[in-house]
Amino acid sequence: MFDTAPTSTTHTHRRPSGARPVPATTSDPTVAARHRLAEAGDDWTEAKRRYSGSPAGKEAMWSLVRFRKWYVDAKLLELRFRFPGLRIRSVGSVTLTSDYDITVSGPGDVDAVEWFNDTFRREWGKESATVFDTNLYVKDFMPERSNFALPPIDTRGPDAPWWGDSHRPRPWTHDAATGTWQPSGKPRIDPEGTDTPIAQPNSEPGRTEAEFDQDVAALTKQRTYMSQEEWDAYATDLVRRTDPAQRAAVVTRYRMADSVHARAVTDLAAQLAEETGGAPRGLTGRQLIDFHEHHQPDAVVRARNKLYVRTARQVRATQAAHALTPTDALAVLAKQQTSYSLCHAMEAYHSEGAVRHVVGGQAGSGISVTAAQYLQSFNEQLGDFLKDLLHHPESGEAFYQSAKYLMRLVDAAQRAVAATGATLRDEDLALLEQLSELGHDDYVLLRMRKNKDRFDGMPVADKSATATYAYQYALGIADKDELRRRVLALAAEINARVRGRLG
Repeated sequence: MFDTAPTSTTHTHRRPSGARPVPATTSDPTVAARHRLAEAGDDWTEAKRRYSGSPAGKEAMWSLVRFRKWYVDAKLLELRFRFPGLRIRSVGSVTLTSDYDITVSGPGDVDAVEWFNDTFRREWGKESATVFDTNLYVKDFMPERSNFALPPIDTRGPDAPWWGDSHRPRPWTHDAATGTWQPSGKPRIDPEGTDTPIAQPNSEPGRTEAEFDQDVAALTKQRTYMSQEEWDAYATDLVRRTDPAQRAAVVTRYRMADSVHARAVTDLAAQLAEETGGAPRGLTGRQLIDFHEHHQPDAVVRARNKLYVRTARQVRATQAAHALTPTDALAVLAKQQTSYSLCHAMEAYHSEGAVRHVVGGQAGSGISVTAAQYLQSFNEQLGDFLKDLLHHPESGEAFYQSAKYLMRLVDAAQRAVAATGATLRDEDLALLEQLSELGHDDYVLLRMRKNKDRFDGMPVADKSATATYAYQYALGIADKDELRRRVLALAAEINARVRGRLG
């Protein structure tokens, strides 16, 4: 399946179940890249660790990036052929450290994601997130447009064999009238039509309910990366800072977020128990997930992918019902279901506010964002910031690896404060400004995370030392736990003040 030359017949390393043999040595750069990935256990995280520390390793990693795009793009071509009305949009930049995520929308989008995941699983024996750091998503809140070129740019040209079947070349021709590539001798791939965003409720009560649900969705991201004790302490601190007239409403939202998180844990644990074995008896749902994340992390990804597809189908069923009988109740339910489905998607935003803020921040997007949505984004960026602090045990590495979400949470906080006219204490404004400088796109932390400029190829230990010095110089902080404590205290104050203005 993975070789490009039909004459390749030998291998000396492990390969995915169902794959055709891959030679250990070859002049074909694609097959050589496949061999390098196999040496890293078909694990993208391990490949980055193994190959990104030297000039030779850097070139090896670039060969994997090219191999990933070639393989995934070929699967996307097949998706377009199987689901002709599908829109396909790739997300993010192409760097040694970036992922390669895809959003699909249009007729059959959920089936397309399921087909991709099932096919990849059969060919590799693992999930695409594990092997390639690639995830497929269906449209959530925003309208989608394709940016996926047909066919992929490749030195082999448009008449190159379709990846996955080297014996059946499928030539493509460019249709100047529609600006699309079309498979010769095959059914046409129709140009995409105009896409629409998720339906919104029309009434004020419906909009209020939907805003409540999206607020809860953002808070659920925070809850995911806090223990029960941390969550309870944080919520208690926030309520203490909140205007007494609003405390009951705030408590309701935070309790609901805790409840949604508990439901997501229960559903994931049940899916894992159905598919896997080997765990000790008597574990709680959270303990079962933690056990498999330590011993079989790919099994957790597989379970989440299946839950994501299942819950996305529920969203599409509700949207189909809304199309027939448009009611506020169905519009609110579809948005609520979308957020819950995204709880199971890998590395996804849960709330409409986070999506609109990040997409709306792109030049020329024309997307409006409300004050309440900026607060949603702030809370969700905070959750992802906590995730990065949690996933990197060494403080210096955590400092620069969390820089992307630090930048976004500061931007969302500043916009929420400005949009509501909320006032912060001088010490909180000072901390927010210092965090803004640390998370700025031109500052060293984000450049280290992206391996830009002089940080390209710098050893992790040196980057960690530099990041620690940056935090010590700016804030007198050398430990990520202290950073977490100070950011959470600031977050509680921002939430209290902004919620006080939102009413």
